[in-house]
Amino acid sequence: MTDRQQHPPITQLDHIALHFPSQLKLSCGIPIWVIDGGDEQVCTLNIYVPGGTMHESQPLESLVTSQLCLEGSAHYHARKIAQELDYCGAWKSAQNHDTMCQLSLSTINEHYERLLPIMADALQAPTLPEEELDICRRRLAATYATLRGRVKYLAAVELRRQYYGDGHPLVADADPEALLHMSREDLVRFWRCFYHPAGCRVVLAGKVSDHMLSVTDRVLGGWTDGNSAAMPDDRWHTAPSDQMLTVVNKPGAVQAAVAMALQAVPREHPDYLPLRMVVTALGGYFGSRLMSNIREDKGYTYGISAFLSGRQHDGFVGVSTECDVRHTWQVVGEVKREIDRLRDQPIAMDELNVVRQYMLSEQLKTLDTPFSLASYVASTWLYGVYPEYYNQQIHTIMHATPQQLQQVAQRYLDNSRWRIVVAGDKKSLHNL
Repeated sequence: MTDRQQHPPITQLDHIALHFPSQLKLSCGIPIWVIDGGDEQVCTLNIYVPGGTMHESQPLESLVTSQLCLEGSAHYHARKIAQELDYCGAWKSAQNHDTMCQLSLSTINEHYERLLPIMADALQAPTLPEEELDICRRRLAATYATLRGRVKYLAAVELRRQYYGDGHPLVADADPEALLHMSREDLVRFWRCFYHPAGCRVVLAGKVSDHMLSVTDRVLGGWTDGNSAAMPDDRWHTAPSDQMLTVVNKPGAVQAAVAMALQAVPREHPDYLPLRMVVTALGGYFGSRLMSNIREDKGYTYGISAFLSGRQHDGFVGVSTECDVRHTWQVVGEVKREIDRLRDQPIAMDELNVVRQYMLSEQLKTLDTPFSLASYVASTWLYGVYPEYYNQQIHTIMHATPQQLQQVAQRYLDNSRWRIVVAGDKKSLHNL
């Protein structure tokens, strides 16, 4: 019988490894990764096509195009699609990434063959109906009108502008009025330019049978139309501002948002993984240094986080929080103080073991289900992750020493290089 007065022993995780699934190909040459696993007869199909944020001529163009593709096509009008999905207990979704769009279908296996043609028709012959576009425009315009009233959003947008430079596609801010004037012709142009089998990738995850794979090849394997457009390399180039501190005025705001960014290294750099450990210790989990100091000890904020963002061509360390406007500059000062501590003193082994356990447990989530593993597979082309990244990360987490992490902190966490944006009531901020 379990003794409820005795807590279970804490043991070190080990022998964690990911075996990256092999790539197959459909008849038309589209690569497909099949992740077979789980006990339930369910599956998710993720289709990735070129045409993401980096390709847009106006904000949210790629997102709206992908969403409208699923709202009507040559053989399935919007109501028919809704009825089919509802009857089968399935659902669809669309989202955009930096360089690609993602169209997804989740269903029980017995309906996969019935529903897959809907996805194929959405890719190859969408009607992009005007009525659905109007609904989408108004919904997004209302969403972004609300977001523009929040200091956290204003700080994040301005920080992207300061970090990437004016004109960079990742900087574009969606204007509610402009969204209402996005035309169907804009979406047709975007679809024609990017929705082609060249550059398309497919991930099928769940309890996948040979019959399901055969159906996938039969339905999608005949897509051979056109060639995808290449994205100019110079769109990735950044032109950071020389301004290191920016205040965005939000009159009457009782809270201030603080957003900070520090240029780091891309994922393939050998220092990226140990730097990720350092940033996790700084502010990557609830018991991190920033949370312990600024939330629990000082009471300046309800929550604060630090993260390492790795894209295909760059990476940066970020810090984000909201606080009472009276404590804004104290928060910035405490962040820099914690950076100095990481630079000046090696992380104690007790703290490092906590960070290790947390990061290892987070890594286990990738192996938890075939669907989480499918997301990891997609990250190899979405975010510059490579097949051995997972296993190298496990090795780094388990074997990095306090001295090595201190050296990485000294190399990259330089308080003089932070770009800092504060959004709030400028009058109140200047009176502090």
